Amino acid sequence: MTETAAQADIVLPAQSWAEREGTFTSGERRVQRYYPAIQPIGEARPDWQILVQIGERVGLGKPAFAASLVFRDLAKAVPQYKEMDYRALARVEKQWPDVGGDDLYYGGNAYENRVGLGMQWAAEAEAGSVDHFEVGTVADDAPAGVAVVRTAKLFTPGTLINHTELLALRMAQPTLTVNKDDAAVLQLADAETVTVEVNGKATKVMLHVNGRAPEGVALLSGVSYQAGITELKLSKIEE
Repeated sequence: MTETAAQADIVLPAQSWAEREGTFTSGERRVQRYYPAIQPIGEARPDWQILVQIGERVGLGKPAFAASLVFRDLAKAVPQYKEMDYRALARVEKQWPDVGGDDLYYGGNAYENRVGLGMQWAAEAEAGSVDHFEVGTVADDAPAGVAVVRTAKLFTPGTLINHTELLALRMAQPTLTVNKDDAAVLQLADAETVTVEVNGKATKVMLHVNGRAPEGVALLSGVSYQAGITELKLSKIEE
């Protein structure tokens, strides 16, 4: 019992992630089974079982008490899971590279896959015809002149990373990369320090003039706040 649980009127003994079995669906639409790593401790039960037992006590009927049967009902209700079941998700076939084979090849996992490859949802393009669409024109309120776009950098200063001194020397410095033609129009020079305003927030940045930035776009890096595309507003810092 934790201090928080001790204050509760009812404590539901939910299993930890290591005690559960079930399925998960990845971002690439692949559905895979997962298995318990340890036996359930005490009276711990999976979340779905706790819910259906409460439902049974309030008159919702006696449900099927197996994760595979819960997934069966899910497959009936959600079209993307059609024709999927635990047996199909557990199917295994020979794959390349032959991990765990006689040649002792190590390809990221030293163990042979015996728990299933899973199945993948069909994308809309695979499931049927996809309607064509026209790409809209640029919005009327698009930035005029040079637009600034925030780009990611490793170790960009932020709310949490700023608390460590270990990365201080590796922290990305505020930098604005500008195309040489835009720099000429704006009368800017390489390695100059300027103040750039993005979404109402001003930041001192080092100017970097090279061929990376396309004409009409300035690349802002080393700043923590999120910025989309906005009009570039900058002013020089007098020495």
